[in-house]
Amino acid sequence: MGVDFDQVAKRYNSLEEMYPEHEKWHFITHNRIKKFIEKAYQILPSSDKLKTLNAGSAGDSYGIKEDNIFHVDIASKNILHLPNAVVANIEDLPLKTAEFDSCICVGSVLNYCDPIKVAEEFSRVLKKKSFIILEFESSYTFELLFKPQFNKNAVFVETFFGEGEYEKLWYFSEKYIKSILKSHGYVPILKERFHIISPLVYRITKNEIMSAGYSKMDRVISYLPGINKFCSNVIYLFERK
Repeated sequence: MGVDFDQVAKRYNSLEEMYPEHEKWHFITHNRIKKFIEKAYQILPSSDKLKTLNAGSAGDSYGIKEDNIFHVDIASKNILHLPNAVVANIEDLPLKTAEFDSCICVGSVLNYCDPIKVAEEFSRVLKKKSFIILEFESSYTFELLFKPQFNKNAVFVETFFGEGEYEKLWYFSEKYIKSILKSHGYVPILKERFHIISPLVYRITKNEIMSAGYSKMDRVISYLPGINKFCSNVIYLFERK
């Protein structure tokens, strides 16, 4: 059981746009990720000089200079025109050891992969002192509440892809992902959870557009004890000293 990487590449190569505005859920997700990356790079030392690996990039540089970024993606469509890019699976990176200062892996790219293999590869290609921005879909979500899969370390789930399409991918617990990163010396220094109430609304209505609108409530709800751990998506900034 697992993800068919050939099918993933085929699906993403067929998309006209990665984050079309009419697909509200993914459009909002992308905006939240962009804002977090901007915030993270404001606090990283010498961020304008960091050599960054963008793992599963889909060609999005998030405002980072192309001279400072290297794109990796399993789907070729959005990266072949870029000066620094290679088509590859992030579980097996064709890159040198200790080559990068930082890594961005967002867009739930991790949820298609084995996080242990990915962490090993990131740890290998990153320098001893380095940073990772990692976003993934969490198993501690209202989408899975009261189901056997809820809050499991790793569980294979069918979820919506957009416009009536579905796909299967892995959901992970935050504790599990943090433990894997910790084994390579990385500790979290910044995090944000989003899509908190929206998965519950989607579970009830099966309406992606309607449920996505409830993500506007996330910032208020995130301050409520006992509720703020529920989320569909979480993004971390990790540091290894």
